[in-house]
Amino acid sequence: MNKANPNYTYLKKKVPEQRITLLQGGTRSGKTFSTIYFFIWLCENYNGLEIDIVRDTFTALKSTVWKDFKQVLVNHNLYSPANHNKTDHIYNLNGNLINYYGADDPAKIHGRARDFLWINESNQLDEETIDQLFPRTRHKIIMDYNPAMPTEHWLDKYIQQYPPLITTYKDNPYLTPDQIRDIESKKNNSYWWSIYGTGERTKPIGVIFENWRIDEFDDSLPFVYGMDFGYVNDPTTLIKVAKDKKNLYLKEYCYSKGMSTKQISEMLTEQINPDDTVIADNAEPRLIAELQELGHRVYPCIKGRDSIMNGITQMQDYTIVIDNDSPNIKKELSNYRWHDKVNKPIDDHNHAIDAARYAYDEISGEAMAYFV
Repeated sequence: MNKANPNYTYLKKKVPEQRITLLQGGTRSGKTFSTIYFFIWLCENYNGLEIDIVRDTFTALKSTVWKDFKQVLVNHNLYSPANHNKTDHIYNLNGNLINYYGADDPAKIHGRARDFLWINESNQLDEETIDQLFPRTRHKIIMDYNPAMPTEHWLDKYIQQYPPLITTYKDNPYLTPDQIRDIESKKNNSYWWSIYGTGERTKPIGVIFENWRIDEFDDSLPFVYGMDFGYVNDPTTLIKVAKDKKNLYLKEYCYSKGMSTKQISEMLTEQINPDDTVIADNAEPRLIAELQELGHRVYPCIKGRDSIMNGITQMQDYTIVIDNDSPNIKKELSNYRWHDKVNKPIDDHNHAIDAARYAYDEISGEAMAYFV
């Protein structure tokens, strides 16, 4: 590179020193092109390496990072069609194999190992995919991302261990004056500017529950468990709920996909006492009946008109106190948001919250009592 971008300099310094290197930045900060040039430099100095480039989908990867990578190769007379296996998405650069694919290809994600892994826009991948990719990477991992993330994200544990380089458009020496003017014209949009202008994380707009904190569950209070059922795509959740005049206490006991009736029964036997009451999603009457036959005090919730909105409104009157060992509740509270066009919540990131709402309705007297 004729002009040094801080991202490029940082990669050359940090990649040899640590397992994971993170690049956090706003729009046009040069993260992608710096990483491309870093790998070209690597391939000029080594051979026999397996390098994988991954993004959330192959369609997105092909139209962004791989398009840029190929163009840089062309510009520097490093591209040859003879070295490009377009069928398998592999480019041979000086005896190093560069594989590029999307995280939407399970065969690739669960496939062979590599020496270097570059995850482009890593904040868009889920943690399960990351957990498949990392153990199959022999040496180094590079992740770039923009900070358009909720306050709780799987990247946080890596950010804490490997502090990222944070860059903005001002660090990119290749931008034209017109590009800079376009970016700076959005300064009046505070949320956009915080993320894409300054490269910093900020609180998402439209979060439903803002008043919550981490603290111990108050076991001196009466409590009820709430349960939401899932299977393939959604988790089955079990949340312990209690309240006093000011606080609503939540504690996570289960958040798992693919659970059969037998497995749910075993989980209840292991996690709670036989006399404890569980208020569950009434959309699964057969499952509730099966759990009752197995000896569990599981009862259907009462869903009246506008029950979701009413439950949310009442829960917002409290400070929600989250037990520290409840990562999925924290994640949901950080992501559960209002729809931007209609006055209702987006039906996502709400499986633990729904379970808590069923239990809240019971302990607040909003539903028919089941205590006998």
